[in-house]
Amino acid sequence: MMLAWLKKKWASPRSAASLTTAEALIASERAPVLTPIGPWALYLAGQIAEAEQAALAQLAIEPDHADGLLVQGLIALERGHKADSLRVLDRAASLHPSNADIHVARGQALMISGRGKASAAAFHRALEAVPGHAMARLHLAKLSLASGQAGDGMKLLQSVVASDPSLAEAQFHLGNLLRVRGDLDTAEKHYRNAVFSRPDYLDALVNLGGLLKDRGRNDEAALHLEHALRLKPDSADAAFNLGMARVNQRMWVEASHWLQSTLAANPKQADAQYWLGNASMGLGDAATARKAYQAAIRVNGNYVQARWGHAMAQLPAVPQSDEEQIHAVGAFAKEVDKLRTWFRVHRPTDAYKAVGAQQPYYLAYIPQDHRAVLSQYGELCTSLMGAWARKVGVPTPIRSTGSKCKIGIVSAHIHEHSVWRAIVRGWVEHFDPTQFEIHIFYTGTGRDAQTDLAAQRSTRFYYAEGDWVAWSKVISNARIDVLAYPEIGMDSTTVRLASLRLAPVQLASWGHPITTGLPTMDLFVSAKALEPQGAEAHYTEKLVELPGLGCCYHPFALAPTPIDLSPWGLGKTDRILLCAGTPFKYAPQNDALWIDIARRCQPCKLIFFRSKPESLSSLLEARLRKAFVDANMDFDTHVRFIPWLPQTDFFALLDRADAYLDSAGFSGFNTAMQAVERCTPIVAWEGQFMRSRFASGILQELGLDEWVATSVNEYAALVERLCANSALRDDVRHTLSTRQARAFGDAHPVDAFAQKIISFRG
Repeated sequence: MMLAWLKKKWASPRSAASLTTAEALIASERAPVLTPIGPWALYLAGQIAEAEQAALAQLAIEPDHADGLLVQGLIALERGHKADSLRVLDRAASLHPSNADIHVARGQALMISGRGKASAAAFHRALEAVPGHAMARLHLAKLSLASGQAGDGMKLLQSVVASDPSLAEAQFHLGNLLRVRGDLDTAEKHYRNAVFSRPDYLDALVNLGGLLKDRGRNDEAALHLEHALRLKPDSADAAFNLGMARVNQRMWVEASHWLQSTLAANPKQADAQYWLGNASMGLGDAATARKAYQAAIRVNGNYVQARWGHAMAQLPAVPQSDEEQIHAVGAFAKEVDKLRTWFRVHRPTDAYKAVGAQQPYYLAYIPQDHRAVLSQYGELCTSLMGAWARKVGVPTPIRSTGSKCKIGIVSAHIHEHSVWRAIVRGWVEHFDPTQFEIHIFYTGTGRDAQTDLAAQRSTRFYYAEGDWVAWSKVISNARIDVLAYPEIGMDSTTVRLASLRLAPVQLASWGHPITTGLPTMDLFVSAKALEPQGAEAHYTEKLVELPGLGCCYHPFALAPTPIDLSPWGLGKTDRILLCAGTPFKYAPQNDALWIDIARRCQPCKLIFFRSKPESLSSLLEARLRKAFVDANMDFDTHVRFIPWLPQTDFFALLDRADAYLDSAGFSGFNTAMQAVERCTPIVAWEGQFMRSRFASGILQELGLDEWVATSVNEYAALVERLCANSALRDDVRHTLSTRQARAFGDAHPVDAFAQKIISFRG
């Protein structure tokens, strides 16, 4: 194969004035007919065997022929015969001292032989022969970069692209330098120039794709990376960058595929193993995730994010048995204890990077009191983040001096999302602007009409400030009196910020309905209707119970879209029982409940939904199918998994449903409120913890306590009672229509919250 620099040179289109005589002959349409093609032109055209034969023939006639010696020396260099190459090129240079291409080739041979000073001298001789010779300056630039003289290298590269913009390699290296310096716009421009000049330039395609991926333009990045992989299917760099682009998009199946492809080439890539662990967790495959994290740790024992991930991966998204779920709690506690010991002993300087890398999200879906282990987890988070804060000098927060209380809201969900709709929107719309300044720190990315509403209603709206380090500075500088986190546990940036002390008073709320365990959280804001007696024992924070449902919830007020249910095998006579929770809300211990309901309410269809990624739904479906088979019940007769529906279609399904069935163990607040809005009968579960009492709290506020169950037998009996009596269902729908207003638009909880905040400020 030709030397890389010559391939790049030939592949870069140039003006006729810059071509050598041999190249001009090749470029001419008449050249193949009128003029024999010489060895140098053949070599540049990639016809290596033909070039070698032509060189030998030419040298047999004329032993000192410049092009013949040049090609002979380059072919020897490609074959690894460095001494032979230098012998030939030394002779050629002495015979033809004005031939710049020979000096460049000799410089390349010297560079490959590790003789940097001699190679530089050869390139300078090329410049003496042809001032401004682009390839000579390019190689001098590369020598400067290799010796750490980035400034000199950049000047040379800039002069090269100024004189010959089509020289792809110069554009590529200049793009690399600018990327390191943080000038991403200009770096992208140079990468694009390189790819334009040479569409098959693998390294430029990979680096352009990687840059676009880092800038959040993942689909565009994928186009270039997929092109690179078509050129070189085993390109580990292209596969890794494409895998990371898919990680950014939460396209876990593709991410896992490309990361595994990367590791097939080299299993000892700690980053690829780590991100494969994350992708596997996204797919609900905790076992594979644990193996990947452990592989990353074997490669790099100080990979703190991988150690952290391994602890979090003890918690499966959709456990396949009671035993697996029960074991997970103890395994997680054991791994958290190991983490605490490891960080205390090893004290890595980048320990803070572990916090938020992954989170114990699925712990909340196991119906136990997790205060003790989350307290240990929270103390570890704040310890590691606190060490970082002291090192960089995060100032001690002080209250503002203005007459108004400054409340800050930190969330990645200031858009159409359950956290916004259930909690934050009411705060934003009903805090008195004469008493409060509302500062919203939106750490997410997407924007919609709800984002615009938040921006309009806030005193100041902060958006796209950068990574969590930048956000910590922004929030600290804002001098907030009370900093509110509506959810902690669903977003990495949020948990990192929440582990710092950035305001005199900091509070969490029930967007993720479980104690945070963080000593930096002073308060947990909940609701009287949602908490059991003695609930304060479940929290490391001081519990604040607002009146009623604790929020001001707005209905969607959308008209349903007519929906055809036949594609999913739902007949007109089927009793439709909606099970609208996400897959991880359904614990294995309750599988028998759904079987009992199916048996009691025939002909019925229990409707579950396929979430994204579908792998989680598939895990739930497989587990339920096995449970039905073990109970001698036909799964396909009684259960359907259907696609996630647009809001208006879901409303139509609620209208058609005989009942909405609350998910036992972890209730659904927003879906239950939607059922209330459409007057769909609800059977609710009242569990031991707030997270299992959303629907029951709503029904009790509406005076519909009779549809709240506290045992599986009672729950199944209530569903059977509804299914058996259409008049009863109509009566429940009518009652909901007359009382639903109590559930919506109630500003009293927000007013109570506002008064609490004023008192917190002091």
